[in-house]
Amino acid sequence: AAAASAADMNPYVQELLDIHDKYTDLVKECFGQNAIFQKAMKEAFEIFVNKDIHKMTTAEMLSNFCDNLLKKSGERLDDQQLDDKLEKVVKLFSYLTDKDIFAEFYKKQLAKRLLLARSASDDAERSMIAKLKLKCGAQFTSKLEGMVTDMHLSADIQSAFAEWMQDKQLKLETDLTVQVLTTGFWPTYKSDELNLPSEMVQCVQAFKEFYDGRTSHRRLRWVHSLGSAQVLGTFCPGGKEKKHDLMVSTYQACILLLFNSQAKYTCEEIQKALNLPLDELKRYLLSLSVGKYRILLKEPASREVDAADAFSCNLEFTDRARRIKVPMLTAKVTQEEKETTRQTVDEDRKHAIEAAIVRIMKTRKTLDHQRLVLEASQQLMRHFKPDPKQIKKRIEDLIAREYLERDATKSNVYKYLA
Repeated sequence: AAAASAADMNPYVQELLDIHDKYTDLVKECFGQNAIFQKAMKEAFEIFVNKDIHKMTTAEMLSNFCDNLLKKSGERLDDQQLDDKLEKVVKLFSYLTDKDIFAEFYKKQLAKRLLLARSASDDAERSMIAKLKLKCGAQFTSKLEGMVTDMHLSADIQSAFAEWMQDKQLKLETDLTVQVLTTGFWPTYKSDELNLPSEMVQCVQAFKEFYDGRTSHRRLRWVHSLGSAQVLGTFCPGGKEKKHDLMVSTYQACILLLFNSQAKYTCEEIQKALNLPLDELKRYLLSLSVGKYRILLKEPASREVDAADAFSCNLEFTDRARRIKVPMLTAKVTQEEKETTRQTVDEDRKHAIEAAIVRIMKTRKTLDHQRLVLEASQQLMRHFKPDPKQIKKRIEDLIAREYLERDATKSNVYKYLA
């Protein structure tokens, strides 16, 4: 079967929640919460909850289900219904062996909800994080809490920036809102060397001056791929002047602003002017010229973009709405992001396994292979089920890096090197 989309799998997750409710009631009402029946139910759920469906892990499906509950465009529930459903999701989550995969998907989706202002309720976000914290401990949710806190601190920084501007009697031509994020909490985002238009350069320089005056030990790295802008477009459909507020991404805004100084550009010229990667640029040019809103005219009018293709402003553009949201950064986790999520999880697991081995050996000083693998597995089981082969690989790596050494007489015994 073809890989199902995230939305298609939400009914499946709902079915899992209903089945869990049904058997929880059965064990309670018919068997008086008898420990043997509780254990049997737990073991049964652990088997089928950890089965993949259409190459999709339950961890990913649960995260998508939460995303649908917590975003503005998702399922409509009142506060109590939402809290009850999130509580049920966390119960199902407790059966997962790969809790770290859930955490990584959840982190990426939470980031998009927060940064694109798509979160339905701040209280609901905090409530879900608190439930996960109760189940898995503070270390599991520290980054998620950091992200929510960053958003609140950003609002305070924004207010301070506005006051600083007043004190300095500075007036920017463009309104600027900056979200300052702590690198360690958020997913990794690519930086770029985008050539910003002069309207934006003035804003960036003013904020940098303000921020450098506030702190000397933090450095700002601008992530333009997450930005958005509101651009006022003046068009002349049928010879009559008409204005539209265009809600666009930072990249789309940079492209549109070029047409204030020149009527026509080739794709190659735009690329040189903005210094954007060509593949990215083509995607954004298509969204402005062949998408729902054709703000730019493309010659030739195909759905492919070549370096020599010419673009000009569509002065005849019109729409019934004054405010137009041009499709931009996708709110869903793309296939590429899924793959990088898996890579991130694999990398994090390596570090977690090594940290567990070093902790154990620091305490024990000497330990045989079987005991070390067993103890490391027990420590890591809270977040994921480690593969003994992976543990063996990490031990070999730690020996190569001189954290451990083999016993001279017994090769299956390891010693800790301080």
